[in-house]
Amino acid sequence: MIIKKGTILFVHDPRKGRYEAEALRDFDTEKEEFYPVTPLRTVVGMVNIWEHGDEIPCRKGLATIKVKDGKAHD
Repeated sequence: MIIKKGTILFVHDPRKGRYEAEALRDFDTEKEEFYPVTPLRTVVGMVNIWEHGDEIPCRKGLATIKVKDGKAHD
């Protein structure tokens, strides 16, 4: 699935929980190992804290993402 820069996503990560994020650049979920996203609110992980503007590690296969409005580009 192609995600465009600025797309709002729902993310579920077993280590960081559930949060909304924004795509920092265009990417293809089939080709990227780590999705380039920034959280829309503060996210507290097991060790780190990420704020809006920080690129949060969002690994394919561990985290799942869903486009907020249900529209993605193929």
